[in-house]
Amino acid sequence: MGRWTYYSPFFIGGIVAALLLSTYREFLPAGAPWQFWGLLLLMACGAGLACQLLMLGAQGAFAQVLPATGGRSVRGSGAMLAGWLLMGGEVLAIVAALLAVEGVRVAAIVFGALALLTLLGAVTTYAWMWPTAVRDFADER
Repeated sequence: MGRWTYYSPFFIGGIVAALLLSTYREFLPAGAPWQFWGLLLLMACGAGLACQLLMLGAQGAFAQVLPATGGRSVRGSGAMLAGWLLMGGEVLAIVAALLAVEGVRVAAIVFGALALLTLLGAVTTYAWMWPTAVRDFADER
């Protein structure tokens, strides 16, 4: 799998965010052009990162492998658990953001806290399994 294939969700998320922001441009308050382009950059990076993390979570959940440094990878049930927690945390974070936009404050706080706990669980699981990472491609380089 090449770099373009691996990082394509980041670019796809950035393009989708740019298209969505361009459709809402007339609803934004008037401001300097740099404010619009700054908002566009932040939204594109955020959406790209969300898509990239969803792809990484899907790789852990369905293929049961997560990349580690030095040509190693975390494999097995630990990678699967971290992947499902990563995807679940992202879905909960998106729900929290949508609830916050709608003004449902208490539910947004609850879902935001659940998202943070779920993502913390994914990071903890990944860190716990990191010492057991198997060498994959380090010898081929």
